[in-house]
Amino acid sequence: MKKLVLKMMAVCAGALIVSCGSGKNMLSVSSLDGEWNITEVDGQKISTERMPFIGFDVAQKRIYGNSGCNRMMGSFEADSLKPGTLKFGQIGSTRMMCPDMKTEQMVLGVLDKVTSFQTVSDKPDVITLCNQDGRPLMTLEKKAAPEVSLSDLSGEWVIELVNGKKIVGTAEVTPFIGFNLDESRIYGNVGCNTINGALTQEDGKPNSLRFDNVATTMMMCPDMETETIVLNALNETKSFSMKDGKVYLLGENGNELLVLKKQ
Repeated sequence: MKKLVLKMMAVCAGALIVSCGSGKNMLSVSSLDGEWNITEVDGQKISTERMPFIGFDVAQKRIYGNSGCNRMMGSFEADSLKPGTLKFGQIGSTRMMCPDMKTEQMVLGVLDKVTSFQTVSDKPDVITLCNQDGRPLMTLEKKAAPEVSLSDLSGEWVIELVNGKKIVGTAEVTPFIGFNLDESRIYGNVGCNTINGALTQEDGKPNSLRFDNVATTMMMCPDMETETIVLNALNETKSFSMKDGKVYLLGENGNELLVLKKQ
């Protein structure tokens, strides 16, 4: 009886080992595109207030996201002729300190060991990243598509934060951005000078956003530094999101550039 139990345990263990090597669950690299919540690392469930996530930009072969505290960014490689293969390049991150760094250390500690990925139980919205031995290292769940559209931006918005720092207006001027969707342009005031420019989106990406040919008036004011920072942030904007009535303008790696609130 004891031998039978041990044999069954060995079989179960073997099943776990090969769970990342089943050909029928292998996916093409295009299935990675988008953002995924990191729900499990090395067998430990992730339960934090700020859920770590990883985003794949398949066209650019790059990743971005948040590892639990800091933003992360990097590259990845996948062989289109070998479905399910995956390897990450060097991962960079910001350097903030947070009360709980354990989750971040776990996430960053396994990414360089990943060699493959596949679905879990035939569910394309849940995937597992595995090491070269087929052992599961990380479980990802597809993030819900953002329920936003360009029409949500219509009107004028006060610039509340830029690169995480609060914007303070003057008695005469409150920095703001206005979106004229009928003419596909923006206008506003960035603290001293007024601005005008065009706005565009990528086809099929409702939360993409880019500002082109942003022009300003040429007045000189005591504080030109804030204005320069805001203009740089506008030039770096690639997408937007909305939460709690505020608009977040995001950079190439999903990093927060500007926070706007309705005027």
